[in-house]
Amino acid sequence: MARLLVVDDDEGDRVVLRTILERAQHQVWLAKDGDEALTQFQGNRIDVVITDLQMANVHGLELITILRELSPRPGIIAISATGEAQLDMARLLGASHTLQKPIRPDQLLNAVSDLSRGTASA
Repeated sequence: MARLLVVDDDEGDRVVLRTILERAQHQVWLAKDGDEALTQFQGNRIDVVITDLQMANVHGLELITILRELSPRPGIIAISATGEAQLDMARLLGASHTLQKPIRPDQLLNAVSDLSRGTASA
């Protein structure tokens, strides 16, 4: 079981991701934006952050940069519906995995499993 933080400004996406992850027996925290994510991250021992890239306040790319400045951990999964260019930038900034929306549950769970074992690869 991993401790996961899901960051997405779309409530429907947060609920779907939480449901998939909790059914796989993971412990899940939710944040609606980067500001809330940083509060959750600092208050909990998070193994993996799953973040959307298009958000108000702290953008997903900025969140990845801040998290990497704070710690080489956690694993980071960047998700986006905007295309490969933003996902490529997320990888350059430190995302361990990237996934295109709509998210396939098997891809998400494989990425989480990979990062939970500490065998992340971009």
